[in-house]
Amino acid sequence: MQFDRQESLGKVEALDLFRTQSVPHMARRNYLIEVRHLLLWGVFAGMFEGSVSSIVVAKTFNAGPWLITIVMATPMFSNLMGLVWGSVATSRRKLPLFMTLAASATVMIGSVAFAPLNEYGGYIFAGQILLARVMLSGCMTVRSGLWKHNYPTRLRGRIAARLQFVRFSLAIATVTFASMMFDVNPRIYVYAYPLAALIGGVAVFLLRGIHVRGEKMELANLARNLEQSGPSPGQGFFGPVRAAIDVLRNDRDYRQYMLAMTLLGFANIMIMPIMTIIVTKQLMLSYYHSCNLLEVIPRLLMMVSIMPWAGLFDRVGVVRFRIVNACAWTGASLFGGLAAAVIYYADIIQSLPAFVFAVCLVAISRLCEGLGKGGGAIAWNIGHLHFARSADAEIYMGTHVFLTGLRGLIAPFFGTLLYMHYGPLSFVVATSLALAGVFTFASLAKLQRRQAIEQEETSETNLNLTQSAKSEPERATASTTS
Repeated sequence: MQFDRQESLGKVEALDLFRTQSVPHMARRNYLIEVRHLLLWGVFAGMFEGSVSSIVVAKTFNAGPWLITIVMATPMFSNLMGLVWGSVATSRRKLPLFMTLAASATVMIGSVAFAPLNEYGGYIFAGQILLARVMLSGCMTVRSGLWKHNYPTRLRGRIAARLQFVRFSLAIATVTFASMMFDVNPRIYVYAYPLAALIGGVAVFLLRGIHVRGEKMELANLARNLEQSGPSPGQGFFGPVRAAIDVLRNDRDYRQYMLAMTLLGFANIMIMPIMTIIVTKQLMLSYYHSCNLLEVIPRLLMMVSIMPWAGLFDRVGVVRFRIVNACAWTGASLFGGLAAAVIYYADIIQSLPAFVFAVCLVAISRLCEGLGKGGGAIAWNIGHLHFARSADAEIYMGTHVFLTGLRGLIAPFFGTLLYMHYGPLSFVVATSLALAGVFTFASLAKLQRRQAIEQEETSETNLNLTQSAKSEPERATASTTS
C-alpha cells in the first residue's frame, strides 16, 4: 500500500507540467485557476498583440508606413490610460474590475469582423485594435495587483514567469496557425477575430473563482483613511496625474528608474514600426514568414529565457536585473540597423546573398528582442513593487504604464520619420538611446549599493552605541562593589 502511494505521488509530480507543487499551498488554488485562464487567454491575445496587427494591416489592408506605425503604436497609446486604471484599481475589488475590462476587450476584437476591406477599413481596424488595447492596459495594471496580493515576494518572479510562459506558448501557436490561414485567404479575418473573441470570453469566465487574499482588509483601511483624511491626491479627474507627479517628485530612486526606462523604451519603440516596414514592404515576405520573424522568433526565445530571467530577478533585484536586460534590448537596435544598412546600400532584389544576409540580420535582431522580452515580461508586471509600498502599488504601476504611453505617442512616429529621411541612421539614434538607458540603470544600481552600505554602517554604529549604553550601568555596579 505504501509503495502504491509513493508510485502515485511520483506520477503526479511527473505530470505536474506547471510545477504546481512548488507554489505555496495558500496560493496554489489561485495559481491553477490562472493557468487554466491563461491557456485560453494566450489564444485570444495572440491574434492581435505584438506585431501581428501591424502585419495584418500592412498586408490585408495594404496600409502605408504611417498607418502601419499607428497600428504598431496602439499598445503604447493605450498605456496613456495607465494612470487612470491605477487610480481606479486602488479603491476597487480587483477581480470584478479585471473581468469587466477583459470582457470589453473581447467584444472589441470580435467587432473586427465588420471592418470593410477597402481604403477606410485599415483605419477602422486600427481604431478597434486601439480600443481593445486600452482595455488590456487596464487588465495589465489590475493583474499586477492580483499577483501582489496572491503570491509571496520571494517567489513572485518565478510564479509570474510560469504564468507568462503558459500565455505566450499558446500565443505562438495561434500566431503560427493564423499566419498560414492569412496566406491562404487574407479575408479570413472576418472569421478569425470573432473566434478569438469567443475563446477570450471563455478565458474570462474561468477566472471567476479566484480569491484575492487580504483585499477586504486593504479596502477597509483605505475607506477608513478616506473618512479620516478626506480624498487622496489620486482621486478626481486630474488625480492620477497629480499622484504620478508626486511619486516621481518624492521617490528619487523610482524617478531615476523611470528615466532609464524612458531612454531604453524610446529606443525600442521607435524601431518597432521600422522593422515591420522592412519585413513586409522592403523584403516583401509573406504573412507566415513575416509573423515568424517579427513575432514567433522573439516569443520563442522569450519563453526559453523567461525562467532564467526570473531566477536572476529574484536573486539580484529589479535594478541590477534591468542592466543585463537592457543590453539585450540594445542588441535589437544594433542588428536591426545593420540589416537596414544592407537593404539600403545593397541591391537585395538582384543579389540573393545580400537578401539572405539582410534576413539573417533581422532574425538576430528579433532574437535579441525576444531575449529582452523574456526579462521584460517579468520586470514589467512586478518591477515597480521594488519601490512601492503595498498600498501604492497600483499608482506606481500606473505611472510606469502612463510614461510608456507618452513614449508611444512620440517614439514610433519619430522612428518612422527618421527612417524615411535618413534610412539606417535612425538605428544609430536608437542604439545610442538604449546605451544611455543601460548606463542610467548602472548608475542607479551603484547609488542603491552605496545606500545599502551606509545603512549597514549606521545600523552597526547604533548597535555599538546601544551595547555601550547597556554596559555602562554594569561597569558602575562593578566599580561600586569593588
